[in-house]
Amino acid sequence: MINVVLVISLLYIRSGGIRSSSDHATETKTVWHGGNPMEEKTGSCWCGEDKYCMCTPNLAIDLIIASGEIDSGGSTVVDSFWLVRRKDTGQLATMGGFVDVDETVEDAVKRELKEEMDLTLSSTPTLVGIYSDPRRDHRRRTASAVFAVQIQGEIRPNAGDDAKDVVKIPVNDVEKHSFFADHRTILLDYRSSLRKEKRVEQHESEGDFAGGVARSTCGA
Repeated sequence: MINVVLVISLLYIRSGGIRSSSDHATETKTVWHGGNPMEEKTGSCWCGEDKYCMCTPNLAIDLIIASGEIDSGGSTVVDSFWLVRRKDTGQLATMGGFVDVDETVEDAVKRELKEEMDLTLSSTPTLVGIYSDPRRDHRRRTASAVFAVQIQGEIRPNAGDDAKDVVKIPVNDVEKHSFFADHRTILLDYRSSLRKEKRVEQHESEGDFAGGVARSTCGA
């Protein structure tokens, strides 16, 4: 009887029922780098087997769809933007979404364009810049790779499953509308690049945030 009790006790200890102080000393503490999921506005979080954990911003794409007529030189003279009207806020927004784990940002552009506007990308989009201001999306931390594509005026996108509506606005009317996140800034930056003008900073024009918006634009 004593032997049976001894065997059961040993099994219990080996299974973790009792831990010595030395066991606690060797436990690996979880350490978070670049953010903690218990904090507000977290991004993508990951933990390795060694308990090294980190949170990073979610990676997204946005696509500026510029529309216009072809001039004598074969270039598109942009006079309007195609935008989506969001179902949740009713605000206008550039077409976009989050990048899937198995996608490149370019693949995400193609997929989102089909899902939101029922268009198939026929030309290579141009990189406009990276928008990663921590305030840009109140829902979570995001960084967006922004692209632009120019389409001919007779092409009319249709609202896909992810969009409430598709709206076309004149290039000069950007300031007249309410936009989601920093999408007004995105469009103003692109418009400035089309006109070869200096990038408009937010303290010079009514924009998305009270202060300046942190972003990196191509050629800026």
